[in-house]
Amino acid sequence: MTRIIALANQKGGTGKTTTAVNLVAGLARHGQQRVLLVDLDPQANATAIFLGMAYVAGPNPGLTVYEVLTGKVEVAKAIRTIELASTVILDILPSHIHLAVAEQELISVFQRENQLQRALQSVQANYDIIIIDCPPSLGLLTINALMVANEVLVPIEPGFFPLIGLGLLRKTIETIKGANPKLRLMGLLPVRLNRTNLAASTLEQLTHAFGELVLSAIPERVVMGEANAHSQDIFAYAPHSDGAAAYLKLVEEVLHRGETNG
Repeated sequence: MTRIIALANQKGGTGKTTTAVNLVAGLARHGQQRVLLVDLDPQANATAIFLGMAYVAGPNPGLTVYEVLTGKVEVAKAIRTIELASTVILDILPSHIHLAVAEQELISVFQRENQLQRALQSVQANYDIIIIDCPPSLGLLTINALMVANEVLVPIEPGFFPLIGLGLLRKTIETIKGANPKLRLMGLLPVRLNRTNLAASTLEQLTHAFGELVLSAIPERVVMGEANAHSQDIFAYAPHSDGAAAYLKLVEEVLHRGETNG
């Protein structure tokens, strides 16, 4: 069974896309994992890292998740295969800034919340894991992701307000489970952890409330942003950094949780 993991957090700036990029890159490098990244964020940052800024900011290339969701093109035609290393490939269903108008266009579509689910049916058996990078909102695009996903991974940064937002996201997940009973919260990922009291307090609260659902933290490091700026994942840009080590541990934990819940 294909694991479909939605990375969701309605708050922006949580390191969600950085996590999605490095998670799929790490999974693709791990053994024989067949991995697809679905960039469902109109900001298209994950697409920019893997396909270049010109792809997302230039004229609409016509083969993106927007065209897939609105029924203009079959998903197989929009998927791009890229080479991360000589023997490592990754498939991506790219995004484009034009995706921002998709929610308005889908309002009148029958079962609009299931557009992504219907689109992926023809290709999901080709992959071991599909990672969906959701937009920073709980709108129709994120609902589409939660309707097709069987797991949710929530990156959460230190602070009081992210904890409040987590409560709203959990309520949304519980609501979606009425229509998608296989959906479960796979884990909470503390990101941008530093040596402040706020970070320590946030981690303590998460661990107290969620126990084993809390994954190993990702530290705050300049090298993460540098890798993004160079359009590379952390394993390509700084393979021996502690950032790469942290994301490798995340890959191992995600794979382990799939084994224990499979």
